[in-house]
Amino acid sequence: MRTLLIVDDEMLIANGLRDMISKAFDGRLRVLCCYSSATALETAGQEAIDLLLTDINMPGITGLELHRLIREKHPGCRVIYLTGYSDFEYARTALEQQAFAFLLKGEGDDVVVQTLERAIQKIDEEGRVPETEPEANAESKSRIELVQEYIASHLNEDLSLNRLSEVCHFHPVYLSRVFKEALGVTVGEYINLARLKKAKDLLVNSQMTVLEISREMGFTTDNYFCRWFRKSTGMSPHHYRDGNRN
Repeated sequence: MRTLLIVDDEMLIANGLRDMISKAFDGRLRVLCCYSSATALETAGQEAIDLLLTDINMPGITGLELHRLIREKHPGCRVIYLTGYSDFEYARTALEQQAFAFLLKGEGDDVVVQTLERAIQKIDEEGRVPETEPEANAESKSRIELVQEYIASHLNEDLSLNRLSEVCHFHPVYLSRVFKEALGVTVGEYINLARLKKAKDLLVNSQMTVLEISREMGFTTDNYFCRWFRKSTGMSPHHYRDGNRN
């Protein structure tokens, strides 16, 4: 399943897009939603992002700069701009950065859905590898094991698809595909599970503070770590620690 990240500082618009797209692509697209570029970058550091749907004119880091930064982490990501600004300079810069599409707000849900369909199709086409490729089967298994080992020992470092591709010498799109086929989860899901398992172990079996553990897991702030942990387990790190220590 592909992952879409929606970024818009207008919460009502972002949530509306999330709900509409989740319904339109039920079971085919995992939809994440952020209300600032800063939060989007944190999310992109923890998740494998296939598609980015972003506003351009946002406070702080603009959508154009967000595009560039996320593509550094996830070079195979397709970027679609959805904005109320029809200024030609915005569109020209977006196209120079190899944006997949440039949509104006108000064009309608159908246009957004159709554009996402085309983007997914493009990613799928590029991800297809002939069955005769020599790196299939045993070689792929060996490289995936290498990626798993690297993830386990570098949980507090850059684990973007781009970095992992450098480790195993696979194209990012191909790595994403064979990893999911071999393990049944995406690279981003596997990283989350590995971080969660390690965080639980440190909470129960170490004297490290929550802040120290959050840094050990690669989170930029302990607040973001706590929100992520609560979302994953249903409880805060402190409550998990208190409830699982003898």
